[in-house]
Amino acid sequence: MEQAKKKEFISKPLLKQSIKSNFMLWLIMALGSAGIFVVINLVVGTKQIFTNIDMESVQAYVQTEGLGWLKILGLLQKMGFNLSRIQTMSQIDLNSVMNDLIYKITGVLLPMIYVMITCNKLVSAQVSDGSMAYILSTPTNRKTVVRTQYIFMTLSLVAMYVVITIGAYSTGAIAFAISKPTDINFGTFTIRTFLYCFGSFAAMFGLTGVCFGASCWFSKAQQSTAVGGGACILAFLCCILGLFGNKVFVSVGIGVEAMNVFNYLTIYTLIDTESMSNFAKAATNVYGGLLSFSWLWKIAILLVIGGVGAFVGGRRFVKKDLPL
Repeated sequence: MEQAKKKEFISKPLLKQSIKSNFMLWLIMALGSAGIFVVINLVVGTKQIFTNIDMESVQAYVQTEGLGWLKILGLLQKMGFNLSRIQTMSQIDLNSVMNDLIYKITGVLLPMIYVMITCNKLVSAQVSDGSMAYILSTPTNRKTVVRTQYIFMTLSLVAMYVVITIGAYSTGAIAFAISKPTDINFGTFTIRTFLYCFGSFAAMFGLTGVCFGASCWFSKAQQSTAVGGGACILAFLCCILGLFGNKVFVSVGIGVEAMNVFNYLTIYTLIDTESMSNFAKAATNVYGGLLSFSWLWKIAILLVIGGVGAFVGGRRFVKKDLPL
């Protein structure tokens, strides 16, 4: 019977139904994520969080104070600091840690929850509760169902990040005008913000492929949630643990280099904020470095993961026996 069904690219009634049933969740997560960036930019972004250490002034002070400096140095050493560590701290970019916290952890939490819940609802949950049997009893075939649900999921994610990017960029521009940072110009800020948001979107797209593929692969919602949701939570936790292996944390003595292994276990590592920032600075002549596109191939990997995961799951859904 299914072979005789009308072939159409997407099912408009199914698309409308998906929009209607998921709109409120999408709205809450989109506005909530944008609100996080608004608060961060207007409260934190307007202030100078990190102050660069002027090592020339430090060295001049050492020479001027003579032996008196040894008492101060002794105190610093008791606290775990020394001149070599201070020298290291003066050369690192602590703002890169802040960017990782925002665009790899804080800013992706609500979109990740949306992906986990919605992907499960679109296919496996409908198989479990029997509503998929009603959908397939219409002239809509399985390929059209999978295609429609995946297109909805992708477009809703794009729309969410449009809202997030507008919130992040507009309030970031206000914070930029207030704080007037000296290390970047407005062009650098613009390119960097869009690259960061695009990187976060690419990571969510990759996780969408995993979650949607799991939703298509399994016929029970519990199994789909365990695999897709488990992958999302594992990636998130590994990203948090991996921060303590960050070279910045290690260099200031509050990290452990061995913790860097967790950065190889999470998809969020492919959001290369440092490379994106350097690219933005080079593109706007903030410094004379060459344009580096190392962030681009990492974004490509995320997009491939998203596409392949959904394709494999979709093929499985089309061919498997359904408990209808």
